[in-house]
Amino acid sequence: MLELNATRSTLDTLKRQFIRMNEAFQNDVIFSDTLNEFFSTARIVTFHIQKQYRGKKGFGNIVNKDTKKRDGWYGDKQDEMEKVPYLRFLIKARNYREKEGPIPTSATRSISYIMRPILVKEGSEPETLEIEITEALPTLKPPEPETLDRCFCEVGRYLVKGDKVYVPEFENKNIIKTCESIIEYLDKLVDECEAKFG
Repeated sequence: MLELNATRSTLDTLKRQFIRMNEAFQNDVIFSDTLNEFFSTARIVTFHIQKQYRGKKGFGNIVNKDTKKRDGWYGDKQDEMEKVPYLRFLIKARNYREKEGPIPTSATRSISYIMRPILVKEGSEPETLEIEITEALPTLKPPEPETLDRCFCEVGRYLVKGDKVYVPEFENKNIIKTCESIIEYLDKLVDECEAKFG
């Protein structure tokens, strides 16, 4: 029987979701669905790290009841993660998604119209008759808008002032760049964990 590394498998799933998110950039519904899956999966990576390695010597993760400090390598990593804004945001956004619904986002769009001028020399007749232009107009369809950017919005709905994960700087923050940062951090975290406790 092939033994599955749950942590690595979940991280790979997260990377595939990010690829799908980029592929669905122009589709609001699929992009939103994939973004919400991404936030849940990103959080699961850390749960799998804890479950998979908690019995390893030096891994730690137990909170000392007297000092309220975590012990071991993972305890240090948890302290570090609490200081990284996009990881604090990840926790709050994921919790919002699980309890309230889809993470609110906004999109910047552009619509391009192309006009073809009809040039007429002074004193001559236009090549295209006015009746032909009028008949062609009803068949014109407005172009599809192109999504240029996607950002988080209304973060105040799920960030509470005074909460240790309050990160209002994520209002209008680029979604793709934020998700890239999350993957980059988790990738390094899993690599380091495997090297130490493999």
